Amino acid sequence: MLRIGTKENTEYQLWMTRRFVRVMWGALVQTIGRDPNLAKDLMPDVKDAVMAMEHQESIQASDFSQKHEKSNVNLTSNTGALLVTGGQVKPVNGDLTRINLKTENGMGIEFSLNKQLLHALCHMMVTSAQTAEWDLELAIGDPQVIVPADATQVH
Repeated sequence: MLRIGTKENTEYQLWMTRRFVRVMWGALVQTIGRDPNLAKDLMPDVKDAVMAMEHQESIQASDFSQKHEKSNVNLTSNTGALLVTGGQVKPVNGDLTRINLKTENGMGIEFSLNKQLLHALCHMMVTSAQTAEWDLELAIGDPQVIVPADATQVH
């Protein structure tokens, strides 16, 4: 289940199937790979390593401890969580990505994420897929790259 809270203190609850996550994952990774800060002439292995390091750095800078606001009004409370049946992932500019999700009842939910939030969404999708034991190989870049927790530490 994906819960999206808005600045207006509302919330959408959406079910994402294993099949949809697998399809959406490809679009998310392509969007991250189109980052203008990544040199276009990098060899694929080097680009994968850079993407993995940027992903790790972004995840380490994210705060996953914040809970959803209990005062949010659930806009899907009458219907229950909506099933996502399609969508679109579009880079808007160098730092924003627009995601438009379509539900089985024809509703469209659109939101934009900056680079750090996009990486956070990817991280949550990876951990949720692992918890659900969906056996999906979801990774940003080369998952073998190890980034120390303390960025100041030099080996």
